[in-house]
Amino acid sequence: MRTPEPRISMTEGAAYWARITGAPRPHRCTLIRWATKGCRGKRLRAEPLAGRWFTTEADIEEFLRHVSQPAADAVDRSAGPARAAQVQRALDDLDARIAPKRGGRRPAAK
Repeated sequence: MRTPEPRISMTEGAAYWARITGAPRPHRCTLIRWATKGCRGKRLRAEPLAGRWFTTEADIEEFLRHVSQPAADAVDRSAGPARAAQVQRALDDLDARIAPKRGGRRPAAK
């Protein structure tokens, strides 16, 4: 039987987002907005519980892959093969940063 992934608060989710992307940490309200209104046609899977919002690391990763992919497709059509290769390398790097976490170890913070 598979155990459910632990829920994390939106503040913890924002810190996780920054850790896996290397981008500045978004405000927790940004994650709540992504959960309620969505971004690029996708909502961050989250739920309110006792007045606070919670999500999981897996849901953040899934949302990140979805919102990153349309941008890569748009670049493929408009900026040429060199930019497309650069975007693909960035997506591969992101997948490499996320994948080791599944083995029980977290990626090193930069």
